[in-house]
Amino acid sequence: MKQTNTKNNPPKVSVIIPVYNTEKYLQQAIESIRQQTLYELEIIIIDDGSTDESPSILYQLAEQDYRIRVYRQNNQGLSITRNTGMEYATGQYIYFMDSDDWLETDALELCYQKCEAEQLDFVFFDAENFFEEIMENIPSVTYSHTKELEDKIYEGRNVLDIQIKKYQFTPSACLNFIRRSFLQKHVLKFYPHILHEDQLFTSLLYLQAKNVGLIKRNFFHRRMRPNSIMTSRFAWKNISSYLTVVHELNKFGQKQSYEIRETIHRFLSQMLDAAVWQAHALPLQHRIKLFILCLTKYKKYVTLRTLAVLMMKRKK
Repeated sequence: MKQTNTKNNPPKVSVIIPVYNTEKYLQQAIESIRQQTLYELEIIIIDDGSTDESPSILYQLAEQDYRIRVYRQNNQGLSITRNTGMEYATGQYIYFMDSDDWLETDALELCYQKCEAEQLDFVFFDAENFFEEIMENIPSVTYSHTKELEDKIYEGRNVLDIQIKKYQFTPSACLNFIRRSFLQKHVLKFYPHILHEDQLFTSLLYLQAKNVGLIKRNFFHRRMRPNSIMTSRFAWKNISSYLTVVHELNKFGQKQSYEIRETIHRFLSQMLDAAVWQAHALPLQHRIKLFILCLTKYKKYVTLRTLAVLMMKRKK
């Protein structure tokens, strides 16, 4: 695409990149955005209190490209950092990028063209995991949540239902290209200070969207590294975060239609049952606490088989 925009032209897309101690990967991640065929971008980078060389790398990159804006803050976590980025955003669309991953160079242009042509609230696409060198013998995993879907315009709730029933829902915010006015209209932000914030954000995105499209491409490449949030050991904070998602979605559902409440129930049943299954590796006192919670408050979401696994399966 011809590079015609100047500092005075409004950007078509705001790319929001939270950064925390990812000095090793920043160059590749940010270059994958700088090299996009859609040039009319603003690249909003929020450094969330990094203690490595990330800030100096960011400032060097900002000197090379006026589209890059760097902000620094004390460490506040991923949700607040993304929310801060949204406050600075001025583009027609928003894309959330992680600072250790990379994006195919034509991704944003194709997403923009599709959203504009079909007047979509958002468009989603697929992803592929790749691993650090020490894990190179592990095969890659592809997130193909467009696999069995037709290329047409969906209501968000309907496509979420299809993905849930086929066990293909992928909550990562990095797989969605979203109209900024839609986020503003629905005051959609990330819930602070929890893990699995994408579970809540993305499900609410789908539940409120009327016009949703898809592109059957693995645009996003997610790096799996030993010390990242995505590969950290399952702990009680994971469970407490999932329970926050349950609470917030049920609160949202109270004012919604029966159909939306049914979709929420299916989503929470699948999510929480899987989380409780994973919790079998927690210390005994945490498993007992969770078992009691499931029986008293969350019984409708968790199967008896999963509760048996929680209490009886031995940690490997």
